[in-house]
Amino acid sequence: MTIERVEVELSPGFSDHGRGQMRGLTDVEGLTVQGWVLGHSSLPLTVELSDRLGRTIVESPIDQPREDIAEAFPDVPGASHCGFVVNISPSAPGSGRVGVRVAFEDGSSVEFGSLDCELAGEGTGSGEAAWSVVTTNNESQKVLFGQEGWLYLRRDTNDILGQHTGRVTLGPEERAGWREVLEARVRESERLGVTWSCVVAPDKESVYPEYLPEEISPVARRPIHEFLDLAAGIGAPVSYPLERLLSAKDECELYPRTDTHWNYRGAYHAYREFCEVALARGVALDLLEEDDVEWIDDVTEGDLGSKIHPDPIVGPTIRPSLRQNRARAVADNGVVNHGHVECFEQPGGGPSCVMFGESFALFLLPFLKETFRRLVFVHTSMFVSEILEHERPDVVLSLPLERFLIRVPNDEHALDELRATARRKGGDLPWPAPS
Repeated sequence: MTIERVEVELSPGFSDHGRGQMRGLTDVEGLTVQGWVLGHSSLPLTVELSDRLGRTIVESPIDQPREDIAEAFPDVPGASHCGFVVNISPSAPGSGRVGVRVAFEDGSSVEFGSLDCELAGEGTGSGEAAWSVVTTNNESQKVLFGQEGWLYLRRDTNDILGQHTGRVTLGPEERAGWREVLEARVRESERLGVTWSCVVAPDKESVYPEYLPEEISPVARRPIHEFLDLAAGIGAPVSYPLERLLSAKDECELYPRTDTHWNYRGAYHAYREFCEVALARGVALDLLEEDDVEWIDDVTEGDLGSKIHPDPIVGPTIRPSLRQNRARAVADNGVVNHGHVECFEQPGGGPSCVMFGESFALFLLPFLKETFRRLVFVHTSMFVSEILEHERPDVVLSLPLERFLIRVPNDEHALDELRATARRKGGDLPWPAPS
């Protein structure tokens, strides 16, 4: 049996007690119910899943990290760990309805919403589905075992498998939001007189679909293609180096088998893509060539292999050793993840660069720091005009992740939000607040 359709309905009465969101994700094992909950006056403790007859299926704690919610609601208690993930599976054919309630610290229990499911296979529609628990809050359940030792992400908040199998697309609001964001970034780049480029880091599933489990059938058109169409329609300088990576992957693995990120060899191809676009737009750059880098074989658990307990899985990767290192780090605010800022400088002249990006961007730093006189990396999905006004770079690079494109960033008040994030983590930004 497989779950063909899931419809989520949130209870309107829950808004009197708190706020939150919920979604249902399906795969070959069953249904994953995930989301987040905040309370108005009492801390949410657990979610309880029940069947159509009100019988409890499972109770699960609300304790999963949600940095995005903490950033959006910095003053709400419990926002940093307000997420939940529960995995259940149908054990009998028929239609299925799952109720979700939230229990609060003050002893109250409130209906949060429900999920209606249609089960494909023999017996569909013939009766009520029975449910069994697969697992709850287990990091290893976010790992999908592919073929020949390749691991992939699943049950994530962006529903990456849903994107690659056609279940998740950009809705009208997301398309309108991205159009507004891209148009604003083009205007702001022109106003500041900087050369802005956006390079989208491809998902591992896009570069290595052949190692996905046989039951996963990727589709040709995904949210990235909707995004690229929007960018082309308004003339935004966006590139997606998928074809370049596909052409290069026979020479060397470009993503570790045990990680969602590209390795340094994959990042080098993205670096070349970005620099070649900048060269074509009139920016004079001294690029790192293949002969300037020695590639060293290594192993890594990665962010997927490390989730396997009790014995993490290790796989091959590759690391760079530059034959000459001219640049040196001149600033690092010590913040982890969003809000992190790192600056590099090298002697001599040449252009400068500010890079706004997610975790994939870290793998470009060894190459970019040797290419620009000054390189500033800011770990954020936002486009922060105040930083550019202070730095006055020649080139700006935005490096979003393909799977993150279903979330539209908000550039309004970007500096204030970024500073608040850094300070919550014990650091700060190296630029003064506007007077």
